[in-house]
Amino acid sequence: MGVMSGWGEYGAAWACFLGAHMIPALPGPRGWLIGRLGRRGYLAAFSLLSIGLLYWLILAAGRAPHVPLWDQPGWSRWLVNVAMPAAVLVAALARGMSGLVAAFALWAGAHLVANGDLSHAILFGGMLAFALSGLLRSGLPKAFRVTWRRLVLAVLAWAALLHLHPLVIGVSPLPA
Repeated sequence: MGVMSGWGEYGAAWACFLGAHMIPALPGPRGWLIGRLGRRGYLAAFSLLSIGLLYWLILAAGRAPHVPLWDQPGWSRWLVNVAMPAAVLVAALARGMSGLVAAFALWAGAHLVANGDLSHAILFGGMLAFALSGLLRSGLPKAFRVTWRRLVLAVLAWAALLHLHPLVIGVSPLPA
């Protein structure tokens, strides 16, 4: 087993994910990047990088050695399947970043309960702490933009997440 497998890859994925979120938060690098890419270009690049790093982090958690911590109760998949549509709706309808951060908190909290091994407890517990710290800074969503287009987008995004989960993540989110 090489350095970039198991816990080594998992640690590297966490370091890259956190670095990608902490470095741009500093005024110098963020201003420099916005100056070069423009605000929309920066947001698009940062979003793509964040999604890619989150995907790597999820895959690395799955490849880390399995260390069981608790039994996964059968109802926990139902919890995830109730929480995810709510999370997608909050992300799609809330104004500003607080909606996305609240959605990540819902996602992480529900997945934390449903996954009973060490690497996933670190993944979802870490993401929950990361999201809650963001909510402390931004607050809960205060305003929502409810339009039929946003509702349709939310339903399509949720359906895509549900149906692509087995292909992209390797596990069906549906209760057995």
